[in-house]
Amino acid sequence: MSTMTVDLRLGDCLEVMKTLDTGSIDTVVTDPPYGIGKAEWDGVFPTAWYAEARRVAKTVIIITGSAQLRYTVPMVGGDFVEVIAARNLNGMTHSPIGYGNWLAAVVAGAPIRGGQTFFEFVVKGTMPEHPSPKPIDYMLKLISRATVVGATILDPFMGSGTTGVACVQTGRNFIGIEIDPDYFEIAKRRIEQAQAQMVLPIREDK
Repeated sequence: MSTMTVDLRLGDCLEVMKTLDTGSIDTVVTDPPYGIGKAEWDGVFPTAWYAEARRVAKTVIIITGSAQLRYTVPMVGGDFVEVIAARNLNGMTHSPIGYGNWLAAVVAGAPIRGGQTFFEFVVKGTMPEHPSPKPIDYMLKLISRATVVGATILDPFMGSGTTGVACVQTGRNFIGIEIDPDYFEIAKRRIEQAQAQMVLPIREDK
C-alpha cells in the first residue's frame, strides 16, 4: 500500500476550506452539529459550510440523524443523490416518535460507485471523548462503501477524529478540520495511534 497523507487543521471550516483548491477533494464525509443542544456548539444546524464543501469536492456525504433529514435535504437541494441507511445492531437512540437504531447519510453532488444503499454496524470498543461520537465500525463501512482506496477525504467537522481513523485504516488520504482545540487534540492523538498501528486496509464491499 502506498503511503497515505493526513492533514489536520485547527480552525473554522469556512475559513480553512477557502484555502483549498476547487475540486481538490474527492469526497467530503462529515457529521455536522445536529442543532439539538448536545453541547454549547450544538445550538443550530449549520448550513453555510455546504456551498464551500461542494466547491472543493465533487461529492458530499452528510451523516445526520433521521429528524435532521428535514434540514439536510433542503440544504443540498438539487444536489441530492441518495440516502445510505445503516442499522445499529446493538444500540439505539431516542427519536421524535420512539426509539431508532439507524443512521442516515445523505449523498449529494456526484453519485458514488454502485452498490447497496444499506449496511449494518455494531458499536464496539471504547467510544471517544465527545458528546456525539460515531462508532468506528460505522465509519469504516461508510468510507469503504462510498469511496475508493487512495481517495482524498475531507471532514470539515472532524470532532474526535473517527473519520480520520477510518481513512487511515482503509487507505484513504484525509484532511480534517476542527474548531475546538480540545477535540482537535483528541482527534490528533487517535489518528496518530491508528497510523502507528499500521492497520492494513479492510476488504472493499462488493
